[in-house]
Amino acid sequence: MSGSRPPVQESPGDRPTTIDVSRLHRQPGSLLDLSFEFPAPGELHVAMARVPEGSPIEMDVSVESVVEGIWVSGTADVDVEAECSRCLDSVEWTQMVPIEQMFRYPATDARGALIEEPQDDDEETPEVVVDTIDLHGPLRDAVVLSLPLAPLCSPDCQGICPTCGERVEVDGAPHDHPVSDPRWSALEQLLTGSPPQMPEER
Repeated sequence: MSGSRPPVQESPGDRPTTIDVSRLHRQPGSLLDLSFEFPAPGELHVAMARVPEGSPIEMDVSVESVVEGIWVSGTADVDVEAECSRCLDSVEWTQMVPIEQMFRYPATDARGALIEEPQDDDEETPEVVVDTIDLHGPLRDAVVLSLPLAPLCSPDCQGICPTCGERVEVDGAPHDHPVSDPRWSALEQLLTGSPPQMPEER
């Protein structure tokens, strides 16, 4: 819907994730294309993966006025640090997280005065507050849900050897630890030329 119009480059609002939507004038179909960058907050993490606090997040979003409120769609590019869930090696990557959120206009009466409206907590939709919307919550939810609970350094990672604690290399030499049966130790010593150890007489 934006055609060939170039995006507006800005860091909007008092908070990095706050956007002033007053320019849309509540006219359905009005659209803003925004691109901005800000430091990551410290709550974007799961057990073994995280977006480092202070690392840059780049957001590209379209903010559209619709009849019910403001519809936001776009992406956030984030840097991720994690530990492989099999070998515990550190891994890093950049991923694009889709963002979609509806912000509803607050309910008003015929005179335009705000009225309280009951709402199901399970279906809570954020509101437009004094012609601003805040993407902090939608961004946090989208990023955290996109982080893997069991990240891997590679799909064929063999993990750590339970015997020696070293990483099992995929393309290296076979990694094994033969275990001898003590009942065959005497025969093994004969085959290797080592005399068996006889118990001392007392």
